[in-house]
Amino acid sequence: AERLFPYNTPQSKEAYLYRSIFQKHFEREVAAQTVPGGPSIACSTPAAIEWDAAFKNSADPSGRAIAGVHVDAYAD
Repeated sequence: AERLFPYNTPQSKEAYLYRSIFQKHFEREVAAQTVPGGPSIACSTPAAIEWDAAFKNSADPSGRAIAGVHVDAYAD
């Protein structure tokens, strides 16, 4: 991932997928610089990870696996 995306390198398989799709449409690095990066929980900012200790253990950009919210959520 670091070789393909040296700027704001994806930290998960899901983030890598999103970044690959984005890269197909917007090839220049300057486009990637407009997208916030870092740990995220349900499309929030990296600051939201600090709100609750449980968030730090389940950083999930899409929020699809948040325990107690979705059918396919991670088990507690």
